[in-house]
Amino acid sequence: MMALPIRYNLRNLTVRKLSTALTFTVVSIVVAVLCILLSFAAGIRASLTATGSPLNIVVLKKGATAESTSYIDQEELARLTQTPGVRRDANGQPFISPELCMQTTIPRKAKDAAPANVAVRGVDDVAFDVHTEVRVIEGRRFRQGQMEALVGKQARDRYQNLEVGGEVVAGKTDSRQFEVVGVFEAGGGALESEVWFGRTVLSNAYDRSQVSSATLRVWDEAQAAEAIEYIKGPVVRLNAKGEAEYYRDLSTKTAEIVVLTSILIAIMGVGASFAVANTMYASVDRRRREIAMLRTIGFPRRSIVTSFLLESLLITTAACALGIVLSLFVHGTRQDFFSDTTYTVLAYELRVTPEIVGSALGVGVLVGLIGGLAPALRASRVQIIEALRKA
Repeated sequence: MMALPIRYNLRNLTVRKLSTALTFTVVSIVVAVLCILLSFAAGIRASLTATGSPLNIVVLKKGATAESTSYIDQEELARLTQTPGVRRDANGQPFISPELCMQTTIPRKAKDAAPANVAVRGVDDVAFDVHTEVRVIEGRRFRQGQMEALVGKQARDRYQNLEVGGEVVAGKTDSRQFEVVGVFEAGGGALESEVWFGRTVLSNAYDRSQVSSATLRVWDEAQAAEAIEYIKGPVVRLNAKGEAEYYRDLSTKTAEIVVLTSILIAIMGVGASFAVANTMYASVDRRRREIAMLRTIGFPRRSIVTSFLLESLLITTAACALGIVLSLFVHGTRQDFFSDTTYTVLAYELRVTPEIVGSALGVGVLVGLIGGLAPALRASRVQIIEALRKA
């Protein structure tokens, strides 16, 4: 089968500069928006799934979906000490971290930005043995019983006055001031968006005797399932799941974002396909005599269809490449997201992943094929005699 050279298609694209440029712009915008929206979901998912150890178990009240809606009293907490497989220190004390999770409002650093609802966590010293990914990178830990705070790195970077030496206000009536004495990192996970305090002083500040959750650390992964079954059983009667699973479940909200993004991109993709089709239809109408001449000298209909489809794909793939490049300007930038599960903001990093690039390329190719197929078929059906006679 005789095939038209690719330079023939390139020449035709440069002849129709305006229509080609408009179609190119529309497809570029669609692809850039797709990449940015998907990078938003990917960033949240990455931040949450980076949190949690396979050796840790999060314990909540029955029926609670997150720490913000969970209440565990001292009697229930005491029953956890007999959990099989729980790790213990040299003195036989279990690695069980009772934790109080509340919220406070802190102004953002960005000018004219609304204040953020930030998670504050009250913990005992054992929390640092349980959450082994938490590492102080500046200053020191807070001292139990003192009005001191330890802030996550991402919280420090996004909110006002959280540097070492600064102050954070918390409490039931925002009446308690805590001095920031240190900054911690936690492997880029969700904990870095929080502010930590001694549990006793935070309980007093919010007038709460109960804790929100407890995190247990077991000796090895094989014992985690047995411990979870025991906690859910008749002795303890609380809900439990692996820490990694707990944070992974919090990220399911991003699935809704992906669905909404897909609907939006589908609508935009239809518009882009029409733009491609209009450009290609106009090209067919202007080149009817040229198409007839190609058929006369021996090029079959399949070659004409292939040539016009290739022309359409050249526009959309080039535009797709530009859209991907434009989206890379947001890659690595930090944003925050309000979770309606925890009622606090989560700092995350926009990520344009290889999977997102692959999806964008797929959309570009699909738009090119859908928009170019009908005009290509029309071009292949041009009546040779009629087209030459009208010319």
